Amino acid sequence: MNTAPEPLYFDDLADLVDWAHAVGAAVDLVEKAPDTDTYEVCSERLSAVCRVPVEPDESIRRWLNVAHAGRWHIWRSVDDRGRPAAWVATNLGVSGAAPTLHETTPERLKAAMGDPPRGFAGPLTAIRPTG
Repeated sequence: MNTAPEPLYFDDLADLVDWAHAVGAAVDLVEKAPDTDTYEVCSERLSAVCRVPVEPDESIRRWLNVAHAGRWHIWRSVDDRGRPAAWVATNLGVSGAAPTLHETTPERLKAAMGDPPRGFAGPLTAIRPTG
């Protein structure tokens, strides 16, 4: 009977990466859950796992993307110093709605996605070049 040993568990992603380099194996992101990312390393004889909690804003962004899949894509804009700025939703499938929404909080963005303002133009494919 050939049973694989239990994986090693790391609390810190940097430690997992160091271990992966030591055994000559790659670090793979195997799962993105709303509140954690799970990384795994598999070598010939051993495996290791590290679950990394995500930042609260990232967790909210992931939840919003799941809740509004196919209709809106939610992301964060950044300011000129690379810091998170507005909460943004890009329209993927809400007919007649504005192409992009910008709000200061995820709660306001969620409300705006529930009752989006109307868009003013038709699809870009309907615009004919002039000249």
